[in-house]
Amino acid sequence: MGFRTGALASVWEVTPLSETSTKLKISTSYKNKRTNTYEQDFSGFVLAIGTAAAQKAALLKSGDKIRLGDIDVSTKYDKEKKVVYTNYRVFSFENNSNTNNPKSAAEDSEGADERSLPF
Repeated sequence: MGFRTGALASVWEVTPLSETSTKLKISTSYKNKRTNTYEQDFSGFVLAIGTAAAQKAALLKSGDKIRLGDIDVSTKYDKEKKVVYTNYRVFSFENNSNTNNPKSAAEDSEGADERSLPF
């Protein structure tokens, strides 16, 4: 699935930095149809930017699942150090964790669509 709008991601670390930014360590995975196992395709630190996103992200816990909304990726080259920095930003997301977003009994009994599972 990768780092893209609509991707489901697992949250591993949450570090509030200010009222307008929270650092998250997240990962995404996809199901390998040949081996029937889940393989990680993105893992990294992202910055939840903006008051609403940062405050909402600060409430997340390790193990929570989120669906990425508006995102951005940018790179910056430092000529002196000869290093490229990549920045991942999240401006919106939905919390998909069972603890914060309980499913109805009907949704639980239907089962999950294989493509929507993060791992």
